[in-house]
Amino acid sequence: MAWGLLAVPAFVPAMVCTGYVAAWFSNLHGFRRRSLVERIFWSVPLSLAITPIASVLIGKIFSLNAAVALLVACTCVFATLLWREGRALRRAHGKWNIGFRPLGGVALAAALAWVALVVLSLVDLEWGQRLYINVAMLDQCFRIDWTQSVLHTGVPPVNPMYWFHHAATMRNYYFWYVMCAAVSRMTDLPVRAVFLASSIWSGFALTAVIGLYLKHFLHVGTRLRRQFMRALLLLTVTGLDLVFVVWQLLAYHNPPPSDLEAWSRDAIVSWLHTLLWAPHHMAGMLGCMFAFLLAWTGEQDDAKQRVWKVLFIAMALASAFGMSVYVAFAFFLLAVTWGVWQIAVERTPRAVLLLGAGGAGAAILLLPYLWELTHGSSGLHGGSLLGVTIRQMIPPDGLAATALLQALSGGNGHVARNLARVILLVPGYGIELGFYFAVLLVYLAPAWRGRVRLDGPRRTLVFLSVAIVPFLTTIRSDVLSVNDFGWRAALLLQFPLLLLGSEVLMSWKAAEDGTADAVQSERLPRRIPGWLRSIAALALVFGMLDTGVQALMLRFIVIAGDRHASQGPGGAAKSFAHNAYISDVGYAALNHVIPRDAIVQFDPIARNNYWLATDLMDAKHQAAIVSDQPYCGAELGGDPSGCKPMATAIDALYHGATADEARTTCAELGIDYLVARTTDAAWKDDQGWVWTLPAVVAQKEFRAVKCR
Repeated sequence: MAWGLLAVPAFVPAMVCTGYVAAWFSNLHGFRRRSLVERIFWSVPLSLAITPIASVLIGKIFSLNAAVALLVACTCVFATLLWREGRALRRAHGKWNIGFRPLGGVALAAALAWVALVVLSLVDLEWGQRLYINVAMLDQCFRIDWTQSVLHTGVPPVNPMYWFHHAATMRNYYFWYVMCAAVSRMTDLPVRAVFLASSIWSGFALTAVIGLYLKHFLHVGTRLRRQFMRALLLLTVTGLDLVFVVWQLLAYHNPPPSDLEAWSRDAIVSWLHTLLWAPHHMAGMLGCMFAFLLAWTGEQDDAKQRVWKVLFIAMALASAFGMSVYVAFAFFLLAVTWGVWQIAVERTPRAVLLLGAGGAGAAILLLPYLWELTHGSSGLHGGSLLGVTIRQMIPPDGLAATALLQALSGGNGHVARNLARVILLVPGYGIELGFYFAVLLVYLAPAWRGRVRLDGPRRTLVFLSVAIVPFLTTIRSDVLSVNDFGWRAALLLQFPLLLLGSEVLMSWKAAEDGTADAVQSERLPRRIPGWLRSIAALALVFGMLDTGVQALMLRFIVIAGDRHASQGPGGAAKSFAHNAYISDVGYAALNHVIPRDAIVQFDPIARNNYWLATDLMDAKHQAAIVSDQPYCGAELGGDPSGCKPMATAIDALYHGATADEARTTCAELGIDYLVARTTDAAWKDDQGWVWTLPAVVAQKEFRAVKCR
């Protein structure tokens, strides 16, 4: 926990200083005359635009240490600028314009609560000889492993999960990991702690972009801070997953999932879920939306400011692409659609031209990365990048309507399921969006918003919300069984709906206070039907409850599951919490005594995902393979033809083999050390390699031996 807390301020050079320096010298939006609070609000997303792409390009041309030097230099300039400004104010007997009041104390308390929530959610909980991880670590473990690879192999990183004769460049969007690795190198903090803090800072960046949109896009005026606090409240609101899960439990006796989102194959996940599981996807969305804001606010800029904005847009979009290819691609489709509408209907092309120029600049900045992706030694494994489908939220199988459709379609189950998916789209989006679905209905139906005429910004938010839906509904990613495109591109629907939702909450507050005239003058929706407002309010309450239950489940479901497994046959042998504990202790000892470039192999035989998570987070070394299943880890780089022979040979070792056989296999595959635990079959062979090869770590339940 202490390391995680220390890593929070460690991100200041990467997430504040670079943007502050750039905004100061460009005087972006009159940056120098803004309050300190608003400067921070500009600095964080601008840093998010600059730091990832700058770190990658500098790291690729020079080294990761050079990227660290950039962060250190920006920090020094940042401190110098503050010192000079403070000295000038003292000489003029002036005071700092902080901008903390009103509601600054409340916002600070919310920030501290967010830090506490993330730290308490993501740190391991130790109880005796058991280590309980958060469910989110099933995803984070891979990203921690990849960040370790950046830290030790540079830019571009090698694939740490697969080694066939030689290292292979990792085929993935790794810009977020480069930034995290630079922070780790700069501060010497553990990668695990740095990655935990990256979730916190992704949340800070989200709140900063929300604040900028309220002030500079929606121009909410005097209600800015009150509406900002309501927008923050909406970050605790998700869909009606809890209602659906409870209904499945009562109607079909389905066991509750480990995560409330898991009932849906193509879920629209909560803000909390994305920030804990995949902060880089959130960062990708924020980079895109920040670029959009810069383009939108460029109407009144002079030529010099427009040049700066095109540069910052280019960097924001380039960083976004390298942090989340799926979100960036969805934004490209959305931006093209919006650009056609803006030119053909709104007849205001300047913002489109600015965004287009920035997009062209982003393509130039990304040329080395794109060349790397298209000229690597390995191809795409596991399916095509994108495919055409019909989004599935409510499962159609088992429903009476699906059976009826199958009968009507002449027994064609495929056609019936697709028809059922189409029919279930509206209720599916209703359940997944919950309160936000009601908000969208309010803005789509003029009569339901009191026929308030929407101005350009609000029309744009509604347009973006509607235009992204066809892409979410018909496109999916096919590399993995999980639809990453559909899950992550949905952020481009959630963000505008959150801003519109804050408008709805402000209209409710104004109606309660009896200030209807203010509602009308400020373009807030009014005269929302009582029945719709009641439904929206109920969905709001359930959405907050859903997020709370989800947070508790992510934290404690592992504890409940481990205790249940331990009570069955096999007892402690089935405890993945105990396995996590012995692995954490064992790998810590191993990493202390072996070279950084050593290849370490653990048992790859298909097993519980929690067990794999501990290996990926704790090993901190290159592995030959991470699994004996298809591709063996080559999905992210490497010649997959080596998977089958390597899996066969390594599986044989972990089923029991002699020391000579282990040495032969290690020599052929380039493995330096083998790891074994009490749960491995090889552990029980007292004449096998586990006990006859020289041990570099020999603990009661964990051994690591040198095999060549």
